[in-house]
Amino acid sequence: MSIMNDLKKQVSIGRVLAAYNLCAHLKRHGDQLIGPCPLHGGDNPTAFRVHLTRGLWNCFTACAGGDIVDLIRVIEKCSKAEAAHILRRMITAAPPLQSFDSPSHPHGAASTIPFRPFRRRIPLNPRSPFLQQTKNIKVETAMRFEAGLPDPKSTFLKQTVAVRLRDMQGHPIGYCGRRLDRDAIARYGKWRFPARFPKSQMLYNAHRALPERHRGIVVVECPWAAMRLTQAGIRGVVALLGTTITQTQLAWLAPAPAVFLLLDGDQAGCAGATTIARALSRHTKVLIHRLPPDKEPEDLSDVDLAALVHDALSFSLNPPLSLRATR
Repeated sequence: MSIMNDLKKQVSIGRVLAAYNLCAHLKRHGDQLIGPCPLHGGDNPTAFRVHLTRGLWNCFTACAGGDIVDLIRVIEKCSKAEAAHILRRMITAAPPLQSFDSPSHPHGAASTIPFRPFRRRIPLNPRSPFLQQTKNIKVETAMRFEAGLPDPKSTFLKQTVAVRLRDMQGHPIGYCGRRLDRDAIARYGKWRFPARFPKSQMLYNAHRALPERHRGIVVVECPWAAMRLTQAGIRGVVALLGTTITQTQLAWLAPAPAVFLLLDGDQAGCAGATTIARALSRHTKVLIHRLPPDKEPEDLSDVDLAALVHDALSFSLNPPLSLRATR
């Protein structure tokens, strides 16, 4: 038996779909999963089909089909050898929390995730004192990330600075809002997300960071830090939207050769970085930078952010010869 065939026998196609958060709109019919293609974002409800037992998939519209190796190659835009490397990491990682292989969810994740994406675009004003003065986010950066002040008549986004959300494949799924009113923050927290938003299945900015993952990934807490790092020239950055990590997020980060944790300097950020590093260290190199207790990544200048990340990842991927010799 070839090494590739052995790898394919150890990872089911249902597990691959769940690891990449591609289950939300697929419905189970016997041994098949049927739904719109999650790879290219189609809306034909029968265009994408998966045969669970045979481990095969097919998109009848645009993406062709194949086995789990072909599926990973389409998702990652990678070679067969790189797909095999990703499969090895999936084998050593714990399985996703939800999978079509799980007997506790006989109808698949579609029956347990009622969240409905909001696709329509809402005009946002990128000029905001909060963005430009508090977070030092330039107007052009806010425009690129579709962040800004919503229409004052908005109900859901009232008194917030809004950010457009996309899933890990880049498809728009709605908006979240960072509250500005102090009383509302004290009562409800800083952020407002859509009802039943599957935050644990998301990594903000993952679709933009994916082409840079082979160089190493920076992990931050919130969208503002992701915007500021991108503004500083760091494209491989994702935000957890919190201080915890899930199996779906872990599976996405595991193929990176190194992960640089740059969480907020408060108690939650420090504790979260320690826990996340412990989970990630089984799969890849992990570096942590501890900010002062009253600092967040976006408090640093663009120059300092770029230098911090470049120094950390360069050292991790290319350690001095004296350190290499001791390994």
